[in-house]
Amino acid sequence: MTSSFVRRASTALSPLALLAVIAAPAHAREALTTTATAAVNPQSEAAKAWNFAASDVPVDPNIVFGVLPNGMKYALLQNSTPKDSVVLRMRFDVGSFAEADDQRGLAHFLEHMAFNGSTNVPEGEMIKLLERKGLAFGADTNASTGFDETVYKLDLPNASDDLIDTGLMLMRETGSELTIDPAAVDRERGIILSERRARDTYQLRNLIDQLDFQMQGMKVASRIPVGTEEVIRTAPAARLRDLYDRYYRPERATLVMVGDFDPAAVEAKIKARFGDWKGRGPAGADPDIGNVDYRRPAAADDFIDPAIQDSVTIAAFRPWIEEADTKAKRARTLAEDIGEAIVSRRLAKIALNEDSPILAGYFAEAGGWKIFDQVTFGAIAKEGAWKEALALIEQEQRRAIEHGFTQAEVDEQLANRRTALRNAVSGVTTRRSDALADTLITAAKGDFVFVRPETSQALFEATAPSLSAAAVTAAFRKRMNGFSAPLARVSAKKPIEGGADAILAALRSSAQVAVAAPTEATNAAFAYDNFGTPGKIVADDRIDDLGIRRVRFANNVMLNIKKTDFQKDRVLLSLRVDGGNLLATREDPTRVSLAGSLMLGGLGAHSLDELRSILAGKTVSPSFGNATDAFGGSALTSPEDFGLQAKLMAAYLTHPGYRPDGLALIRRALPQQYAANDATPAAVIGRDAGGILANDDPRSQTPPLEKLMSLDWAQLKPVVADSFANGAIEIGVVGDIDEQATIDAIAATFGALPARRAAFDPRPDARVREYARDRSERTLIHKGPAEQAELRVYWPARDDSDLAEAMRLNLLARVMQLKLTEELRERLGESYSPGAAASLSDEFPGYGHVFAASNVDFKDLATTRAAIFAIAKELRDTPVDADLLDRARKPLVEAMTKSRRENAYWLPYVAEAASQSARLDRSRNGIREVEAATPADLQALAKRYLVDDKALVIKAVSDKAGK
Repeated sequence: MTSSFVRRASTALSPLALLAVIAAPAHAREALTTTATAAVNPQSEAAKAWNFAASDVPVDPNIVFGVLPNGMKYALLQNSTPKDSVVLRMRFDVGSFAEADDQRGLAHFLEHMAFNGSTNVPEGEMIKLLERKGLAFGADTNASTGFDETVYKLDLPNASDDLIDTGLMLMRETGSELTIDPAAVDRERGIILSERRARDTYQLRNLIDQLDFQMQGMKVASRIPVGTEEVIRTAPAARLRDLYDRYYRPERATLVMVGDFDPAAVEAKIKARFGDWKGRGPAGADPDIGNVDYRRPAAADDFIDPAIQDSVTIAAFRPWIEEADTKAKRARTLAEDIGEAIVSRRLAKIALNEDSPILAGYFAEAGGWKIFDQVTFGAIAKEGAWKEALALIEQEQRRAIEHGFTQAEVDEQLANRRTALRNAVSGVTTRRSDALADTLITAAKGDFVFVRPETSQALFEATAPSLSAAAVTAAFRKRMNGFSAPLARVSAKKPIEGGADAILAALRSSAQVAVAAPTEATNAAFAYDNFGTPGKIVADDRIDDLGIRRVRFANNVMLNIKKTDFQKDRVLLSLRVDGGNLLATREDPTRVSLAGSLMLGGLGAHSLDELRSILAGKTVSPSFGNATDAFGGSALTSPEDFGLQAKLMAAYLTHPGYRPDGLALIRRALPQQYAANDATPAAVIGRDAGGILANDDPRSQTPPLEKLMSLDWAQLKPVVADSFANGAIEIGVVGDIDEQATIDAIAATFGALPARRAAFDPRPDARVREYARDRSERTLIHKGPAEQAELRVYWPARDDSDLAEAMRLNLLARVMQLKLTEELRERLGESYSPGAAASLSDEFPGYGHVFAASNVDFKDLATTRAAIFAIAKELRDTPVDADLLDRARKPLVEAMTKSRRENAYWLPYVAEAASQSARLDRSRNGIREVEAATPADLQALAKRYLVDDKALVIKAVSDKAGK
């Protein structure tokens, strides 16, 4: 389920992030229409169809916008990141809002049927066709259904005419040629029911309750795209056909293509492929989805579930004001955005207080289908502290309105936005095709003009000088005018005494508390600017075929650099300090657990909150934690700020803060996290499977909550002291960076430290992991719905030290996944997303496994189990046929090839290029090993590893199952 409800939100923590802003119903309220005074854009039919002709905001001139005589819109953009690839998106202006009561869930069902037979592609052949051409189902081939949009997605691994033609053919088939065969519909019912079952979680139930409470009078809560079980089970194919014919029409379709192609040539292909498309039968009307009652008095609601995060929200609504995208509107909304971001920043600051009742807070605003405008103040609350959290957000809302903002707060937000825009402009030539395509699809709704980053930067700089604290305060106050009475809502793990009445009383009580003006804060300079005399280089070599330079300083710090042109002005930095989780023992498995949260403890001279202000306007982030064999972390920065990022990470190593406010936040967060550990089948397996597979090794088990709650910084300090003071250090840098500037920055920070050990301690005893000796079937209990279950079958394998065998085991797992999909999804209709994978350790010698997994109905556990073991037997007994191997191998090779143009692919190799140089052969030879694998090779591996009596079965079932 997807949608596009959130218009602007100042933090991703907003619960509204699950929703989407989607096109407007016909009866959308228009209180005001603003018309641009100076049209600077083309006045073509395409410009009018895309709704930018009248705007004074200049559209990106590199995009070819078009509209066919039949009404289908399209947009084409040549882009070469990643090289030789093409992204297709096709959007239909229809979703679950268009469904009648007896069609609830059929918009989503129709999305499924696009993959199940059309005039020119028989049922069951579309995915196979794409796999043969190198596209993986899910990763490269997907679709989503929202409240009023359905989007189909293809990511083509190359820009050949054949693939482009295939992609366009399939999109046209989707638009007008679906067969919707009744027998195929019946076969798909079980798959959709499986998807619905998997989505039936406490989070979805909470969302439905929220929508039902906040949007009374609208169809939103009753039109969740996944639909109802009754409709999915019983709706005839004719009801799907009805929805298809009325809404899958050219005038409701938008095609977007971004990639490494000639737009003129592709435009000709689009006109030839889609020009004769005509709608079938009468067109469907825009659905009437109702409206909220803006005169509704203040109200409250609660949602109780043992797994839910404790949270509080205060929402309010006003009628939507239709307004064109103009320079004046963007200037006004910039001022509003700054004010909203300051409110979120204040709540984030409060969340870091040692005695805070919240873990995080936010301000969010949303435009609801051009019906309403919504604002929400919210927070994740400490367990049991809903009343204090509700009062806090209510009072911070009033504080912002009554007393406004300080200039320091405004300047911090302006600095952050200026830096984000500067980074966007510097990276304009390496923008990613998928992100561009997704933004263009959103622009198809006509709500905003698609612009180049330089335009956004220019508009920002034209407005920013006028944004004083007084101006931002005035804009925010005006923004908050005219809203309905507040709707307060609390989610909690335990029933609230007094229920909604108590919540409303708490809100009214808080409103009587006077709020004081905020204090003007002053920012200190970053305290860690000098680490001593820069280190001297004692060794310097190159790995020419991989473009990696390796440097060693006199203090034994290792630095590895790979300069790339994949992303302009983007640099990844990795720090590895010998130690990590290998310092844990069987006797004391949690002795370094807090190290993963060291970043929250700040620095000796600066709290985490102070760092956020000090680093405003910089492409720098606090990043320090732990991994299996190292402390440290990785961060994304820019060439300009690389030196500061290095200083920050060095400061975390040399002057960790161990501040009590960070520890308090950890202790507030842990109960919230642990409450969900048994809420779903996947959660309970995630909690327990690691320990089971590792023969109940306590280092691989999820620790008891009370044990983690008892940990403190004082216990951690002596454990990590030697590693921090003396442990080997290896630094990896990948990206658009000057080598000498990189060396100078590291020499001045890590290179200036006292001498370190020259090599990482192998710690062989700490690397021993024994696979489960007891292979008896395990049953785990979750607290979700009775029918929800998950089955996993694990076969012990090996580590990843043998490259050829590791690559072939991964390929074997992909073959198994295809067979599982064909059997469990397509033939039996029991599972929406069965899977298989190989997990081969690079840290623990000899340790690894291959596994198959499937979420199923409790009643289907036995047949699913039998199917998985039958597939393992087939792989042992019969060589993989050529077509199946081709469909598994080609997407894998394409993905491996494409990943080599990503900085994130190279960072793990570069991060260990000195200490683990032998692993570089994996990059050199991995693709070759996959391409060389034969059916006989895979059969031999299946005979060796996929053996029934070695398998360990873990199933997760509900505590309500069978009752």
